[in-house]
Amino acid sequence: MKRITLRTRLTIIHTGLFLLASLIVVGLFYWQNIRSVLGLQEQVTPRLSGVAMPRTYADDAFSTVLFNLLFQSLLTFLALGLVAGVLGWWLSGRVLRRVHAMTAQAQQISTANLHERIALDGPQDELKELADTFNGLLSRLDDSFQVQGRFIANASHELRTPLAVTRTVIQVGLSSSDPDRVRRAKEELLRSNDRAIALINGLLQLARGERELEHREPVRLDSVVEQAVAEVDAPSDVTIEMRTEPCSLLGDSLLLSQVVRNLVDNASRYNVPGGTVWVRVTAQGELTVANTGPAVSDEDAALLFEPFHRATDKKDGVGLGLSIVRAIAAAHGGRVAAQPRPDGGLVVTVQLPVSGTATGPVPSGRNRPSS
Repeated sequence: MKRITLRTRLTIIHTGLFLLASLIVVGLFYWQNIRSVLGLQEQVTPRLSGVAMPRTYADDAFSTVLFNLLFQSLLTFLALGLVAGVLGWWLSGRVLRRVHAMTAQAQQISTANLHERIALDGPQDELKELADTFNGLLSRLDDSFQVQGRFIANASHELRTPLAVTRTVIQVGLSSSDPDRVRRAKEELLRSNDRAIALINGLLQLARGERELEHREPVRLDSVVEQAVAEVDAPSDVTIEMRTEPCSLLGDSLLLSQVVRNLVDNASRYNVPGGTVWVRVTAQGELTVANTGPAVSDEDAALLFEPFHRATDKKDGVGLGLSIVRAIAAAHGGRVAAQPRPDGGLVVTVQLPVSGTATGPVPSGRNRPSS
Protein backbone atom coordinates (compact mmCIF):
# COMPACT_ATOMS: atom_id res chain seq x y z
CA MET A 1 0.00 0.00 0.00
CA LYS A 2 1.37 3.36 -0.99
CA ARG A 3 2.50 5.49 1.91
CA ILE A 4 0.15 8.34 2.74
CA THR A 5 2.00 11.64 2.85
CA LEU A 6 1.85 13.98 5.79
CA ARG A 7 0.13 16.60 3.64
CA THR A 8 -2.65 14.15 2.76
CA ARG A 9 -3.09 13.12 6.39
CA LEU A 10 -3.26 16.73 7.52
CA THR A 11 -5.84 17.47 4.83
CA ILE A 12 -7.97 14.47 5.79
CA ILE A 13 -7.81 15.34 9.48
CA HIS A 14 -8.60 19.01 8.83
CA THR A 15 -11.51 18.18 6.52
CA GLY A 16 -12.85 15.47 8.81
CA LEU A 17 -12.85 17.74 11.85
CA PHE A 18 -14.51 20.49 9.86
CA LEU A 19 -17.21 18.10 8.56
CA LEU A 20 -17.81 16.75 12.04
CA ALA A 21 -18.21 20.24 13.46
CA SER A 22 -20.47 21.21 10.53
CA LEU A 23 -22.56 18.07 10.99
CA ILE A 24 -23.11 18.91 14.64
CA VAL A 25 -24.07 22.48 13.77
CA VAL A 26 -26.46 21.36 10.99
CA GLY A 27 -28.00 18.75 13.29
CA LEU A 28 -28.63 21.27 16.03
CA PHE A 29 -29.97 23.79 13.52
CA TYR A 30 -32.28 21.21 11.93
CA TRP A 31 -33.52 19.97 15.30
CA GLN A 32 -34.25 23.51 16.43
CA ASN A 33 -36.16 24.22 13.22
CA ILE A 34 -38.16 21.00 13.58
CA ARG A 35 -39.28 22.13 17.00
CA SER A 36 -40.25 25.55 15.61
CA VAL A 37 -42.11 24.06 12.65
CA LEU A 38 -43.94 21.54 14.81
CA GLY A 39 -44.98 24.33 17.17
CA LEU A 40 -46.17 26.39 14.23
CA GLN A 41 -48.05 23.37 12.85
CA GLU A 42 -49.90 22.92 16.12
CA GLN A 43 -50.96 26.57 15.98
CA VAL A 44 -52.01 26.59 12.31
CA THR A 45 -53.80 23.23 12.08
CA PRO A 46 -56.82 24.21 14.26
CA ARG A 47 -57.32 27.29 12.10
CA LEU A 48 -57.28 25.21 8.95
CA SER A 49 -59.82 22.74 10.29
CA GLY A 50 -62.66 25.21 9.66
CA VAL A 51 -61.78 25.72 5.98
CA ALA A 52 -61.90 23.46 3.00
CA MET A 53 -58.15 22.65 3.15
CA PRO A 54 -57.74 19.11 4.58
CA ARG A 55 -55.36 18.37 7.46
CA THR A 56 -53.20 16.03 5.35
CA TYR A 57 -52.42 18.87 2.96
CA ALA A 58 -51.08 20.97 5.84
CA ASP A 59 -48.96 18.04 7.03
CA ASP A 60 -47.53 17.57 3.55
CA ALA A 61 -46.67 21.26 3.33
CA PHE A 62 -44.78 21.19 6.61
CA SER A 63 -42.98 17.97 5.60
CA THR A 64 -41.95 19.60 2.34
CA VAL A 65 -40.55 22.59 4.22
CA LEU A 66 -38.56 20.33 6.54
CA PHE A 67 -37.25 18.24 3.64
CA ASN A 68 -36.18 21.30 1.68
CA LEU A 69 -34.47 22.66 4.78
CA LEU A 70 -32.61 19.39 5.35
CA PHE A 71 -31.65 19.11 1.68
CA GLN A 72 -30.30 22.65 1.55
CA SER A 73 -28.42 22.10 4.80
CA LEU A 74 -26.80 18.94 3.45
CA LEU A 75 -25.81 20.67 0.22
CA THR A 76 -24.30 23.52 2.19
CA PHE A 77 -22.58 20.99 4.43
CA LEU A 78 -21.00 19.16 1.48
CA ALA A 79 -20.01 22.39 -0.28
CA LEU A 80 -18.31 23.72 2.83
CA GLY A 81 -16.59 20.34 3.30
CA LEU A 82 -15.19 20.56 -0.24
CA VAL A 83 -13.99 24.10 0.39
CA ALA A 84 -12.44 23.02 3.70
CA GLY A 85 -10.59 20.16 1.96
CA VAL A 86 -9.18 22.46 -0.71
CA LEU A 87 -8.14 25.05 1.87
CA GLY A 88 -6.64 22.34 4.10
CA TRP A 89 -4.62 20.94 1.18
CA TRP A 90 -3.36 24.40 0.28
CA LEU A 91 -2.56 25.38 3.87
CA SER A 92 -0.74 22.14 4.70
CA GLY A 93 1.26 22.39 1.49
CA ARG A 94 2.26 25.95 2.34
CA VAL A 95 3.38 24.93 5.82
CA LEU A 96 5.21 21.79 4.69
CA ARG A 97 6.98 23.62 1.87
CA ARG A 98 9.62 24.78 4.33
CA VAL A 99 9.94 21.25 5.68
CA HIS A 100 10.57 19.94 2.18
CA ALA A 101 13.22 22.64 1.69
CA MET A 102 14.93 21.52 4.91
CA THR A 103 14.77 17.88 3.83
CA ALA A 104 16.24 18.63 0.39
CA GLN A 105 19.13 20.59 1.86
CA ALA A 106 19.79 18.00 4.59
CA GLN A 107 19.94 15.19 2.00
CA GLN A 108 22.74 17.01 0.18
CA ILE A 109 24.93 17.26 3.31
CA SER A 110 27.50 14.53 3.90
CA THR A 111 30.89 14.16 5.55
CA ALA A 112 32.43 15.90 2.53
CA ASN A 113 30.46 19.15 2.99
CA LEU A 114 29.63 19.36 6.69
CA HIS A 115 30.47 23.06 6.53
CA GLU A 116 27.20 23.74 4.68
CA ARG A 117 24.14 24.81 6.65
CA ILE A 118 20.37 24.77 6.18
CA ALA A 119 19.26 28.21 4.99
CA LEU A 120 15.58 28.38 5.95
CA ASP A 121 13.66 31.55 5.15
CA GLY A 122 10.56 32.71 6.93
CA PRO A 123 9.50 33.84 10.39
CA GLN A 124 11.22 32.86 13.61
CA ASP A 125 8.87 29.98 14.40
CA GLU A 126 9.20 26.33 15.41
CA LEU A 127 10.50 25.30 11.96
CA LYS A 128 13.17 28.01 12.05
CA GLU A 129 14.13 26.86 15.53
CA LEU A 130 14.39 23.28 14.24
CA ALA A 131 16.64 24.41 11.37
CA ASP A 132 18.86 26.36 13.77
CA THR A 133 19.11 23.33 16.04
CA PHE A 134 20.08 21.15 13.09
CA ASN A 135 22.70 23.71 12.04
CA GLY A 136 24.15 23.63 15.54
CA LEU A 137 24.35 19.85 15.32
CA LEU A 138 26.15 20.11 11.98
CA SER A 139 28.64 22.58 13.48
CA ARG A 140 29.45 20.19 16.30
CA LEU A 141 29.77 17.28 13.88
CA ASP A 142 32.03 19.34 11.63
CA ASP A 143 34.29 20.22 14.55
CA SER A 144 34.36 16.60 15.71
CA PHE A 145 35.27 15.30 12.26
CA GLN A 146 38.05 17.85 11.89
CA VAL A 147 39.48 17.02 15.29
CA GLN A 148 39.17 13.31 14.57
CA GLY A 149 40.93 13.69 11.23
CA ARG A 150 43.85 15.58 12.77
CA PHE A 151 44.01 13.16 15.65
CA ILE A 152 44.10 10.08 13.40
CA ALA A 153 46.81 11.65 11.24
CA ASN A 154 48.93 12.58 14.25
CA ALA A 155 48.39 9.24 15.97
CA SER A 156 49.38 7.37 12.81
CA HIS A 157 52.53 9.45 12.55
CA GLU A 158 53.45 8.96 16.21
CA LEU A 159 52.81 5.20 16.16
CA ARG A 160 54.82 4.79 12.98
CA THR A 161 58.03 5.93 14.71
CA PRO A 162 58.24 3.30 17.49
CA LEU A 163 57.07 0.58 15.10
CA ALA A 164 59.75 1.52 12.57
CA VAL A 165 62.39 1.58 15.31
CA THR A 166 61.24 -1.79 16.53
CA ARG A 167 61.43 -3.27 13.05
CA THR A 168 64.92 -1.88 12.47
CA VAL A 169 66.22 -3.16 15.80
CA ILE A 170 64.79 -6.62 15.15
CA GLN A 171 66.27 -6.80 11.66
CA VAL A 172 69.69 -5.34 12.50
CA GLY A 173 70.38 -5.48 16.21
CA LEU A 174 69.12 -8.98 16.99
CA SER A 175 70.74 -10.49 13.90
CA SER A 176 74.20 -9.84 15.35
CA SER A 177 76.14 -12.39 17.38
CA ASP A 178 77.83 -9.66 19.42
CA PRO A 179 76.45 -9.89 23.01
CA ASP A 180 76.81 -6.12 23.63
CA ARG A 181 74.98 -5.30 20.41
CA VAL A 182 72.20 -7.73 21.26
CA ARG A 183 71.92 -6.23 24.75
CA ARG A 184 71.64 -2.71 23.34
CA ALA A 185 69.06 -3.93 20.86
CA LYS A 186 66.99 -5.42 23.66
CA GLU A 187 67.17 -2.17 25.63
CA GLU A 188 66.10 -0.22 22.59
CA LEU A 189 63.21 -2.60 22.02
CA LEU A 190 62.09 -2.12 25.62
CA ARG A 191 62.23 1.66 25.29
CA SER A 192 60.28 1.54 22.04
CA ASN A 193 57.74 -0.80 23.58
CA ASP A 194 57.34 1.47 26.62
CA ARG A 195 56.79 4.42 24.33
CA ALA A 196 54.13 2.55 22.36
CA ILE A 197 52.37 1.50 25.58
CA ALA A 198 52.48 5.07 26.90
CA LEU A 199 51.08 6.34 23.63
CA ILE A 200 48.22 3.82 23.64
CA ASN A 201 47.41 4.59 27.28
CA GLY A 202 47.40 8.29 26.44
CA LEU A 203 45.01 7.71 23.56
CA LEU A 204 42.68 5.72 25.80
CA GLN A 205 42.74 8.42 28.48
CA LEU A 206 42.07 11.08 25.89
CA ALA A 207 39.11 9.12 24.51
CA ARG A 208 37.75 8.63 28.02
CA GLY A 209 38.18 12.30 28.86
CA GLU A 210 36.32 13.40 25.72
CA ARG A 211 33.22 11.44 26.71
CA GLU A 212 30.53 13.14 28.72
CA LEU A 213 30.58 12.19 32.39
CA GLU A 214 27.99 9.51 33.11
CA HIS A 215 28.30 9.82 36.87
CA ARG A 216 29.23 12.77 39.07
CA GLU A 217 30.00 12.69 42.75
CA PRO A 218 31.06 15.32 45.30
CA VAL A 219 34.82 15.80 45.08
CA ARG A 220 37.19 17.82 47.23
CA LEU A 221 39.43 19.36 44.59
CA ASP A 222 42.04 20.47 47.11
CA SER A 223 42.32 16.92 48.50
CA VAL A 224 42.59 15.43 45.02
CA VAL A 225 45.31 17.90 44.09
CA GLU A 226 47.41 17.26 47.18
CA GLN A 227 47.15 13.49 46.82
CA ALA A 228 48.00 13.60 43.11
CA VAL A 229 50.98 15.90 43.67
CA ALA A 230 52.32 13.54 46.30
CA GLU A 231 52.24 10.70 43.76
CA VAL A 232 54.14 12.57 41.03
CA ASP A 233 57.70 11.32 40.53
CA ALA A 234 59.33 14.70 40.04
CA PRO A 235 63.09 15.20 39.56
CA SER A 236 64.92 15.56 42.85
CA ASP A 237 66.20 19.05 42.05
CA VAL A 238 62.73 20.44 41.28
CA THR A 239 60.81 22.03 44.14
CA ILE A 240 57.03 21.81 44.24
CA GLU A 241 55.28 24.56 46.17
CA MET A 242 51.59 24.14 46.83
CA ARG A 243 48.86 26.37 48.23
CA THR A 244 45.27 25.16 48.38
CA GLU A 245 41.93 26.44 49.59
CA PRO A 246 38.92 24.25 50.43
CA CYS A 247 36.98 23.63 47.22
CA SER A 248 34.11 21.25 46.41
CA LEU A 249 32.70 20.31 43.04
CA LEU A 250 30.82 17.52 41.27
CA GLY A 251 32.89 15.29 39.02
CA ASP A 252 35.09 12.24 38.69
CA SER A 253 37.93 12.16 41.19
CA LEU A 254 40.04 9.76 39.08
CA LEU A 255 39.87 11.98 36.00
CA LEU A 256 40.59 15.11 38.04
CA SER A 257 43.57 13.35 39.59
CA GLN A 258 44.80 12.58 36.09
CA VAL A 259 44.57 16.30 35.26
CA VAL A 260 46.78 17.21 38.22
CA ARG A 261 49.32 14.47 37.50
CA ASN A 262 49.62 15.47 33.86
CA LEU A 263 50.07 19.15 34.67
CA VAL A 264 52.58 18.64 37.49
CA ASP A 265 54.46 15.96 35.56
CA ASN A 266 54.81 18.25 32.53
CA ALA A 267 55.80 21.20 34.71
CA SER A 268 58.46 19.08 36.44
CA ARG A 269 59.83 17.43 33.32
CA TYR A 270 59.99 20.55 31.15
CA ASN A 271 61.85 22.62 33.71
CA VAL A 272 65.32 23.99 34.35
CA PRO A 273 67.81 22.42 36.78
CA GLY A 274 66.90 23.49 40.30
CA GLY A 275 63.57 24.87 39.04
CA THR A 276 60.25 25.30 40.81
CA VAL A 277 56.66 24.21 40.22
CA TRP A 278 53.83 26.22 41.78
CA VAL A 279 50.48 24.55 42.35
CA ARG A 280 47.51 26.59 43.56
CA VAL A 281 43.83 25.77 44.17
CA THR A 282 41.25 28.45 44.97
CA ALA A 283 37.81 28.12 46.51
CA GLN A 284 36.34 29.23 43.16
CA GLY A 285 37.46 26.01 41.46
CA GLU A 286 40.59 27.39 39.80
CA LEU A 287 43.61 25.11 39.54
CA THR A 288 46.85 26.80 38.48
CA VAL A 289 50.14 25.04 37.74
CA ALA A 290 53.15 27.21 36.85
CA ASN A 291 56.82 26.40 36.46
CA THR A 292 60.22 27.79 35.71
CA GLY A 293 61.42 26.50 32.40
CA PRO A 294 62.43 27.35 28.86
CA ALA A 295 60.75 30.28 27.15
CA VAL A 296 57.52 29.46 25.32
CA SER A 297 56.09 31.67 22.59
CA ASP A 298 52.45 32.74 22.51
CA GLU A 299 51.94 30.69 19.32
CA ASP A 300 53.27 27.52 20.93
CA ALA A 301 51.24 28.13 24.08
CA ALA A 302 48.04 28.30 22.00
CA LEU A 303 48.85 24.95 20.34
CA LEU A 304 49.95 23.03 23.43
CA PHE A 305 46.52 21.47 23.89
CA GLU A 306 46.54 19.93 20.42
CA PRO A 307 47.42 16.20 20.43
CA PHE A 308 51.13 15.41 19.92
CA HIS A 309 52.19 19.07 19.86
CA ARG A 310 55.32 19.91 21.89
CA ALA A 311 56.78 23.32 22.66
CA THR A 312 60.29 21.92 23.12
CA ASP A 313 62.55 19.45 21.35
CA LYS A 314 62.38 16.91 24.16
CA LYS A 315 60.84 13.62 22.98
CA ASP A 316 60.48 11.79 26.29
CA GLY A 317 56.69 12.20 26.27
CA VAL A 318 53.96 11.30 23.82
CA GLY A 319 52.48 14.80 23.50
CA LEU A 320 49.04 13.96 24.87
CA GLY A 321 49.21 15.26 28.44
CA LEU A 322 47.66 18.67 27.91
CA SER A 323 45.18 17.31 25.37
CA ILE A 324 43.91 14.95 28.07
CA VAL A 325 43.73 17.88 30.52
CA ARG A 326 41.59 19.89 28.11
CA ALA A 327 39.28 16.96 27.38
CA ILE A 328 38.71 16.16 31.06
CA ALA A 329 38.15 19.83 31.92
CA ALA A 330 35.56 20.11 29.12
CA ALA A 331 33.82 16.94 30.35
CA HIS A 332 33.44 18.63 33.75
CA GLY A 333 32.03 21.78 32.16
CA GLY A 334 35.28 23.71 32.67
CA ARG A 335 37.95 25.29 30.52
CA VAL A 336 41.72 25.42 30.40
CA ALA A 337 44.21 28.02 29.19
CA ALA A 338 48.01 28.37 29.02
CA GLN A 339 50.12 31.52 29.13
CA PRO A 340 53.92 31.90 28.94
CA ARG A 341 55.72 33.31 31.97
CA PRO A 342 57.85 36.40 31.30
CA ASP A 343 60.93 34.74 32.87
CA GLY A 344 60.42 31.41 31.11
CA GLY A 345 58.10 28.53 31.75
CA LEU A 346 54.35 28.26 31.52
CA VAL A 347 51.21 28.99 33.55
CA VAL A 348 48.33 26.57 32.97
CA THR A 349 44.96 27.47 34.49
CA VAL A 350 42.04 25.04 34.77
CA GLN A 351 38.71 26.60 35.74
CA LEU A 352 36.08 24.14 37.01
CA PRO A 353 32.50 24.87 38.16
CA VAL A 354 32.17 24.56 41.93
CA SER A 355 29.19 23.01 43.71
CA GLY A 356 29.37 24.60 47.14
CA THR A 357 31.53 25.13 50.17
CA ALA A 358 33.97 22.38 50.97
CA THR A 359 33.90 20.79 54.41
CA GLY A 360 36.23 18.60 56.33
CA PRO A 361 39.96 18.68 57.03
CA VAL A 362 42.45 19.36 54.29
CA PRO A 363 45.18 16.70 54.13
CA SER A 364 48.72 17.91 54.37
CA GLY A 365 50.90 17.97 51.27
CA ARG A 366 54.59 18.18 50.64
CA ASN A 367 56.40 21.50 50.32
CA ARG A 368 53.24 23.39 51.24
CA PRO A 369 54.08 26.91 52.44
CA SER A 370 52.11 28.74 55.05
CA SER A 371 51.31 31.65 52.77
